[in-house]
Amino acid sequence: MTYKVLSLKWRPQCFEDVVGQNHVTQTLINAINLDKIGQAYLFTGPRGVGKTTTARVLAMAINSSDSPSINFDPDSNESREIAAGRSIDVLEIDGASNRGIEEIRNLREQIKFPPMNAKFKIIIIDEVHMLTTQAFNALLRTLEEPPSHGKFIFATTDIHKVPDTIISRCQRFDFNRIAISIIVERLQFITKAENFNISKESIFLISKKADGSMRDALSLLDQVIAYCGDSFEHEKVISALGVIRSELFFQFTDAILNKDYKRMALFIEDIANTGTHPSETLVGLREHLKYILYAGIDQGNFLLDIRAEDKKKYIEEYKKWNRKDLFYVHQILIDASPTIKNSDSPFLLLEMILFKILEMENSIQLDNLINKIEQNINNNESFVSKGKTNNGIRNSNNDFYKKKFETTNPKGIIEDDQKERLTKSEESEKINLDLIKKNWNKIIKVIQKKRPSISAMFEDYNLESFMNNKLILKAKNNQNYNEKILKNGLDILKNEISSQFNTQIIIETVNIEDQKKGKKSKDDLKDPTIVKNDDEVFNKVVDLFDGEILR
Repeated sequence: MTYKVLSLKWRPQCFEDVVGQNHVTQTLINAINLDKIGQAYLFTGPRGVGKTTTARVLAMAINSSDSPSINFDPDSNESREIAAGRSIDVLEIDGASNRGIEEIRNLREQIKFPPMNAKFKIIIIDEVHMLTTQAFNALLRTLEEPPSHGKFIFATTDIHKVPDTIISRCQRFDFNRIAISIIVERLQFITKAENFNISKESIFLISKKADGSMRDALSLLDQVIAYCGDSFEHEKVISALGVIRSELFFQFTDAILNKDYKRMALFIEDIANTGTHPSETLVGLREHLKYILYAGIDQGNFLLDIRAEDKKKYIEEYKKWNRKDLFYVHQILIDASPTIKNSDSPFLLLEMILFKILEMENSIQLDNLINKIEQNINNNESFVSKGKTNNGIRNSNNDFYKKKFETTNPKGIIEDDQKERLTKSEESEKINLDLIKKNWNKIIKVIQKKRPSISAMFEDYNLESFMNNKLILKAKNNQNYNEKILKNGLDILKNEISSQFNTQIIIETVNIEDQKKGKKSKDDLKDPTIVKNDDEVFNKVVDLFDGEILR
């Protein structure tokens, strides 16, 4: 006897056998019982959820022997002919191959004639969205006012391609994806009837792979039966379906959390061994992240259509994650999907994307960031309050610097640049005009050895003053040195003095004419509010914080 595939053998023959679409079947049953059958129906939804099957069952019920009834006999001649697509009064047409205006004109002519054996002449058009615009237009008039014996039933997977003028003339029914639990229940019934000893875990795997389609689930069951023979071990079912085990998905997320390249490499190797296409792998990874997210929502784990054991795993996994990181990883996978589909080396691209995810920086919780900022502010306020007395700045003999660096460095760690600045500021306490005058000849001799012409220039200047690390040279006479030569000489002198006393200084020159005219130094011209202060402690604080003295 010729083997009949399960999807055909177990195709529903009555409304009760149509699973997962109770909102549709109950409405049709009520319409038949109340004798309120419409002239046109439009069934829309994903593949394999029962659209065409329901259309045939509706045709059987309408053309029941005496009158429309939900209690029709599926084994009657008329019902068997409708189920096989051989009925004279029920025409089933494929919209993809009969999409032109001529085919629709023929239908219009056929529906004018009364039925031969049944009460109604019914036209079923599958994949109706494939009809051309001209064909739809030719159908409008007949669809709106068909003969009393004529009925139309349309089925489509893409309702958006059907013109609104057609939809408005039909009763529309949206078929849903079938829940995994319903598919599991149906497959258990079928496997028991067929005497196949398949575990519930394997049936669940088949149902999940079917993605809401009962027809796909039955086709996959046929595939598993052919592969496994009489032994339906779970590992063999996994191999037959080519699916990724849930343990591998958890390995993927653990590798991300731990920045573990080795673990990610092992995950990639295991994926390659399953033979799963990279595009399907991305879908599985995104679904895994979705499960983690739902597991963390209050009562959200009840929305997960997965096994109870897996729900517990996902609840524990969620505790390790920041939601923002889940969204970020998910977005990377979404962005990669079209690229991988069109890539010449999709698996290589998948590897690089997964390794790239490991370089992701973990998100910072806003609450933690605010707490750190507040803690730093409190530390700084503590430093300011301790660093002042009623008389203003603390005496230089106390532990001012120590307090400052201990406050900003709780562990007592002082950065290298802070050490350098502290050392220089302490050295600057020793520098004054008398000290520079004392070492002036020594400095000039050093410059003379390097640049004799430059050293001679400074014989025309006297040391006028030194304050706030600024040395003023006063010209003995009205000197008119070239500006470039003078600048070069001052730079050499500045470097030598800075090296000698281990601190950075500024050097400026003043001519006699400038003094007579009351000309100010360059820095004074920049900001007239700048003042000088003779308090050594005050100047020390200004130097430490690289500040300016304002009026």
